[in-house]
Amino acid sequence: MILGAITPAARLAAAMRGEVSEILCCPESALSPAARAAAYRLLRTAQNLEWWTRLSTQPPPARPLDLGASTAALLAAVREVCATPPGLLQLAPCRQPLPVAADEAAFEAVLLNLVCNSLLYGGPAPALTLRAARQGSRAVLLLRDGGPGIPPHRQRAALQPFESFSHLPSAGLGLPLAALFARRYGGAFTLESRPGRGVCVALSLPLCSAARLPQPPQAAALLADRFSPVYVQLAPRCVLPD
Repeated sequence: MILGAITPAARLAAAMRGEVSEILCCPESALSPAARAAAYRLLRTAQNLEWWTRLSTQPPPARPLDLGASTAALLAAVREVCATPPGLLQLAPCRQPLPVAADEAAFEAVLLNLVCNSLLYGGPAPALTLRAARQGSRAVLLLRDGGPGIPPHRQRAALQPFESFSHLPSAGLGLPLAALFARRYGGAFTLESRPGRGVCVALSLPLCSAARLPQPPQAAALLADRFSPVYVQLAPRCVLPD
């Protein structure tokens, strides 16, 4: 559960999440696969709206995390549940710790949103490459896909909340959520795209000193909960739990 300021948006998101979660947990509901997928997509909208409200009003406190290790753990979970050939979802190895100060759960939602966007809109073979690296005093996460890209006249609007340019149902919060997350934790978020040459986004956060970094959860732990953000955020493209 994501706690935060009680606003109309937060109340709506919490109500959506509660109702849908109750339906999914009810053994008598016997949802069809299509209905289950629709329910998870509603959960995704509710979760993103909750994170948007929380980061806009009262962000969770920043705690040390290893940007590279957390990215690797999340991508391992994505590979477990998404029917994507290994060659189309690649992570360049990061050979050094990248300590940053942020909220781990918020980072999970942001990264999974970005990955889901590329899998959804990257065409029939959405080649997706991620790289986490140190650049001066910052840790930078680069995500590049080989999709059709975003037209220049739409790129600024793509970073505005509740804007969507797809025929697929969407709250339009994926890219804006990443930009808001970066700002809240002292970083930056940029988007570059050329039609026919995919999208490249960069999320940077200041490096911090950390004597001991917590180990990110392993893929098995991330997938043990049926309401894990991995399932919720990747609902449009992943294999959902029964």
